[in-house]
Amino acid sequence: LHPGLSCQLLNFFETASEAATLLDIYQFCQNDDKASVQRTNNDTRVVYIHSKGSYHSSTHNNNWRREMTNSVLHQDCLFPPNDACDVCGAQFYTRFSFMFPGNMWTAKCSY
Repeated sequence: LHPGLSCQLLNFFETASEAATLLDIYQFCQNDDKASVQRTNNDTRVVYIHSKGSYHSSTHNNNWRREMTNSVLHQDCLFPPNDACDVCGAQFYTRFSFMFPGNMWTAKCSY
């Protein structure tokens, strides 16, 4: 387990898409009882990590997944130096749409 993280199994699915996990994260953030997991309600941070590219293993996919994972687990994402950061990841694109390529991120529940 990464230092400073508290993991909680929210659900298990034999088959599902990212949408099922993202919905669980959303519902977790709406739950008033989450304060027992980390800090206070609105300051609770959630991390979304998945097995990006693992079904098509290649050096490129393995390096890309490792870079995204390392980024969202970096101390500056988990514990930002100030309260201005609501969401954090490896890259944030603002052209055409707002997105994190690879869809891995750390975010405040209030975001």
